[in-house]
Parts: sequence; C-alpha cells; structure tokens
Amino acid sequence: MTVSNPTIEKLIPNWVDLHVEALEDNYRKHHIEMHSRPSIGFSQEYANKVLEEVRNGTAKLMKFRAITGKKYYKVVSQAWDENRKEYRDQSVTCFIDKKTGEIYKPASWKSPAKHVRYDMRIISQRERMHNSKFTDWAGGYLYLR
Repeated sequence: MTVSNPTIEKLIPNWVDLHVEALEDNYRKHHIEMHSRPSIGFSQEYANKVLEEVRNGTAKLMKFRAITGKKYYKVVSQAWDENRKEYRDQSVTCFIDKKTGEIYKPASWKSPAKHVRYDMRIISQRERMHNSKFTDWAGGYLYLR
C-alpha cells in the first residue's frame, strides 16, 4: 500500500494535463504521418485536404480529456460526431490515481486493470508520460513488458 503525500497530490492534476497534451500531440503527429504517405489508400487530393486542415487548425482530430472521479482521473479519448456536431467520449485511455499519480491500463470503462504501469512520482517515468514520442494515443505504452 502506497502512502499518500499532500504535496504530490497538488502536483498530480498538472501532470494529468501534461499527459493529456502528450496524447493529443502524439495523435496529431500520427494523423499527419498517416496522411503524408501515399500508399495508405487515400486519394492524394483527400490527403492534402486533411493535412491542410491539420495545419490551419480546423481538423476535427481526436481529443483527450480527464474526468475526475472519487479515486482516479479517467483519461478518455473523444471523437468528433459529425451528426451531432460535437465531441463525444469514445474509450478510456488510462486511469491515474489522484493521490499517488500511478497510471493503470483500463480494464473497463469503470475500472483500472490490476497492476500499476507507471508512477508519475518517479521523474523518469513522469517524463515518459509527458513525451509524445513515447506515450502513444492508442495506449500501447500501457501493456506490461
């Protein structure tokens, strides 16, 4: 059982925000890369249109947000719903313990998996969580190795 630290607890919301930013940045880079390669099945005209929307900030890219719960921040991905003209929650990316900063892979929409995957109190692990080159939008970084 991990002992909580009030000073750390005050830092965790900022760490969560930085993690969300890293996820969004990683997705944006993935989206650009995906549409920059001509061999993926999109017409060049469509790919150029998408890339221009990304450059000028009008693309409806996937977003991420943190939902505050009793024990965890639930980080969810959001996709643009063209019919409703709004972003809608899509899936849980991870759970972050509000007192410890420990990161868990989701087991379901409501609960985390059993084992801690990263601990943001450890500087090297926190730096990885805030690095969009390591933290991938699809959650692959959360699998145990």
